[in-house]
Amino acid sequence: MEYSANLGIFYHLLGALAASSFYIPISLVKNWEWEASWFLNGIASWIIMPILISSLLLPDLGAFYAAIPASVLIKTYLLGALWGIGGLTFGMTMRYLGLSVGYGVAIGITLVVGTLMPPIVDGQIGHFVSTTSGLIALGGVLLAVVGIFVCSQAGRRKEAETGEKSDEFNLKKGVIIAVICGVLSAFMAFAIEAGQPMQNLAVELGVDPLYQIMPSYVIIMLGGFTTNAVYCIYKARQNNTIQKIREDRSGLVRNTLMSMAGGVIWYLQFFFYGWGHVQMVGSNLGFISWTLHMSLLVFCGGLFGFLMKEWVGSSALTRRVQYAGMGVIICSTIVIGIAAN
Repeated sequence: MEYSANLGIFYHLLGALAASSFYIPISLVKNWEWEASWFLNGIASWIIMPILISSLLLPDLGAFYAAIPASVLIKTYLLGALWGIGGLTFGMTMRYLGLSVGYGVAIGITLVVGTLMPPIVDGQIGHFVSTTSGLIALGGVLLAVVGIFVCSQAGRRKEAETGEKSDEFNLKKGVIIAVICGVLSAFMAFAIEAGQPMQNLAVELGVDPLYQIMPSYVIIMLGGFTTNAVYCIYKARQNNTIQKIREDRSGLVRNTLMSMAGGVIWYLQFFFYGWGHVQMVGSNLGFISWTLHMSLLVFCGGLFGFLMKEWVGSSALTRRVQYAGMGVIICSTIVIGIAAN
């Protein structure tokens, strides 16, 4: 199989588009508590889709996982569970810091931790800082962080100009939760590293290398589903959610379909992430995959924000700051592409 960093960047872009748009169908859910739609979203994205894709790739899923050491399965599952907690605390970050500031802080921390910690833990960071391509790639990481910071500043200005600031704004509490969110959300990168034996076995069994990460997603996302399901069940009990749905069944089919459609779109972000990661690993820049995913997610989120007219009411200067941040993110991907060539 031939590898291309430029193709990897393109696949990561597709994944980021999915990550930025998955909430559109969920926003169409009406008269349901958040936990109901999120639980169904999780069933589709973290249970059904990973198992469906892996069952199409492997003739016997049971035999495949039985051949994987229990220690690998447990470690991968636990890292996935921690990643799931990161997803939950992301919502709390938005609650206390607002969308723009919270998004920038959480994504920025996630990008740095998820990009740099795996090679540091593996003892490979020295290799990257001692080569020209590695230093150029790290320069791309720095540019991505700058781009995310600029976009978050644009978002802060927009909130101030349009009066969107959260009523529950709490800087101290929000920053603490954002740090927790940023660190734990990056555990997806660690979980993928831990699932390497599954990826190796998949290739040995004849799975196209492009799809090799997919079987490990079954275990990773099962961990993520576990932590999210526990929280959703807790909130459902607290809000008497199931009883409310039973009493008012209007929109039941629509809400279910929209929630699960959002889950399918959400899964696609990591489907294409897997494709992109394989291409970057083959180009000796696998540690950059997380940088691309996070930075392009912010870029695509900005695009959808303009398309959905979220910046109406903000000043021309604020919009130019957002354009500048998105431009820096584009430059960071170009730099990373240069590093691979």
